Amino acid sequence: MIRLIAEAYLALDGALKALTFKPGWEAEFDVSMKGFWHSFAAIIPATICLIFIHVGSVDAGSQISLVHRFILFGVSWVLFPGAAAIVAVVLGVKDRFVPWVILHNWGVVWLWMFLALVSLMRTAGLISQDFFVFVMFLYSYLRFLAHWRIAYVSLGLPTITSAFATAVPLVIGFISQVLVYQAFLPAS
Repeated sequence: MIRLIAEAYLALDGALKALTFKPGWEAEFDVSMKGFWHSFAAIIPATICLIFIHVGSVDAGSQISLVHRFILFGVSWVLFPGAAAIVAVVLGVKDRFVPWVILHNWGVVWLWMFLALVSLMRTAGLISQDFFVFVMFLYSYLRFLAHWRIAYVSLGLPTITSAFATAVPLVIGFISQVLVYQAFLPAS
């Protein structure tokens, strides 16, 4: 257990270094198949963040249930590796698939932490609803840039090709979110 916690700490530190353009991030990841499966432990801190986000959303008047959020959350964790595998094959970088998923799994924890922090600040009254909406508008760009950076450094592809690699899983994820939301709409 202590070893997994240490591995998670190193991976989160490595992901932050990669996202903030600091050198030495590669040494903090186990890019073996064992590291691949261990990277899904990133679901644990991300789930804690999701719960904080849900509490903040309910406080702000959201009607989305926690079960609904967990379904969306679970779908995103299942879809990304599938979409990434397709992209890696199409772009001819199958050997970089495992590092991409590992860096993605740990990197998105930072995005979840950012969302949880902003949600908690709104709930605590430290930021207004208008400022929250503005931050969420900026977050949509931050999210794309973070995913782009993750694809760029892990796949080793040119900048534009990395943007394409980033867009495919994000679009598939967005479509799945819409479908899940539609499935939970009350009958008319």
